[in-house]
Formats: sequence, C-alpha cells, structure tokens
Amino acid sequence: MPPAGASESFTIAVIPDTQQETWSDTDTRLADRSTWLVNNATKLNLKYVTHIGDVVDWGNAAPEQYTRAQKGLAPLKGKIPYSLTIGNHDTAAVCQGGSACPGVNTNLAVRDTKAFNTAFPLNTFPTIKGAYEPGKVDNTYSTFTAAGQKWMVLNLELWPRQGAIDWAKKIVAANPDHNIIISTHAYLNGDATISTSNGGYGATSPKHLYDTLIKVYPNIKIVVSGHTGTAATRTDTGTNGNKIISLMQTYHSRTTNPVRLITINVANGTLKNWVYAPKTNETLAPETTTTGLNFTR
Repeated sequence: MPPAGASESFTIAVIPDTQQETWSDTDTRLADRSTWLVNNATKLNLKYVTHIGDVVDWGNAAPEQYTRAQKGLAPLKGKIPYSLTIGNHDTAAVCQGGSACPGVNTNLAVRDTKAFNTAFPLNTFPTIKGAYEPGKVDNTYSTFTAAGQKWMVLNLELWPRQGAIDWAKKIVAANPDHNIIISTHAYLNGDATISTSNGGYGATSPKHLYDTLIKVYPNIKIVVSGHTGTAATRTDTGTNGNKIISLMQTYHSRTTNPVRLITINVANGTLKNWVYAPKTNETLAPETTTTGLNFTR
C-alpha cells in the first residue's frame, strides 16, 4: 500500500455501493472497512471519506438495513470527516429485494429520501456547510483543509434536478479558492464514458451535469461515482483547460469490502489512486498516477 508521503500529500477515501453489506446482522464488512480507515488514517494522511451512494439496498422496506449502515459507519464518527451520497437504493423508488417498487411513480419516489434523512440527519456530518434543501442531506457541501489548501466535497443527488444543479453552480462559483470534489451516485458507465441516461426516472443525465457544471468551473478537480460497472477512470479537459479526473467504483461485492484511495500531491500536481479491500487484503484495482494537475491555491 503506497504511503501518503510528504506533508504536501494527503488521501481521501471513496466507499463504493455497500448495499449488500447491509443484508445481515452478521456481516461486518462495512464496520471493518470503517475501522481499517481509522486505524490507517495517520499512515495515509487521510483527510476525508465520502460514500457514493446505495448505502443500503431496500432500506425503506427494511429499516434494519439503515440500523446496520449506522453501525457500520459509526467508527468514522469523530475520527475522520465523512459524508454520504444518496443512491437510487437509498430512496422510496426501490422496494423489497432491491427492485423498483410496483405501481409507484419512480420519478417522484426517487426524491423521497425521508428514511435516509431520518437515519442520517444533517447534524450527523459536522463538516457540512450548506444544503440545497433545509434539513436534508440529498445535496450538500462540506469543506476541509489539506496540504495548506481549501477543499470542498459536493454531494449531489443522482440524476439531479435542475434546481440542485443551479444551487451547486452558485456554491462552486462562490468558492473559487476551493478545490472541488463532486460525489454523485450515477455518472460514468462501466466503459468509462459519461452516461447520457437519466436511468429512466431521474431529472437529468450525467452528461447534462458535465456540460452545465463540471466542465464549466476550473476549480472542479475530481468526480467520483458508482451505480454501474466495477471500476473505471477517465480524464477530461474543462472549458478553462483544466484536467478533471473521474473515478467510478461500484463492485457490488458479496465477499469483501472495497475502498478507493486517492492520494493527492499538490506540489507535484499528481493524483495516485487504487482500490483496496481490507477484509481480504487484496488490491482490486492497481495504483495508477495522473500527472499535470493544477490545484487551486
């Protein structure tokens, strides 16, 4: 496992879809991952953890899944700042067994996140500085400092409503001195292309999000997502000539507990990333390095 290195380097962790880790009380993979991150925080210089959604599988119909998710993420509390992104399985659009709810208007149900917000209320996350909708974690932004720079994690609902995108644009534009990391559940396809689909019941597509938000602002540096595929990486050039790194990690594992680790060296303008699974002590995606990045100071 690569060390974080000098003080100008630090790591953020991305937890992929954990829905299958909430099926059983005897499954400790989620808690084990959280504990591993806490135990290795100093070695990695770990500054932030974000989850890209599908925290549970059908929590609206099985509230015990939220209880298991709460316990599984509890080791992070007070140890490492973290935030959660809402996936389709975290909404009222998904019912028993993980399938779409019969007879339900999924376009409306996908925005019904009451159960999620009850399990993980806004005050769970002390680094959150603002939300699109008062009292809801569906669209939020959090800030932290690392390597002498300001960073922001912008958690956006999947296939976001235009109002949420417009809100995000205002936040990004108002904080040009922050390096922005966007976490949204659905963005890349399994082949690393940016999806042009709204999933059949979302408001907009990832391509629309890219065209109207991600490529427009030079301080947007990284996009992380899940939902489909296994693991993928792509690099885009924004309107202002800046590199944008997009990382997809999904896995839907029934045996281990993957986590994407991203180590950023602001002085060298590099980003190393790999996927490690603590339970089975295996590297699922080998380390790759992206160079030529310019971070906002």
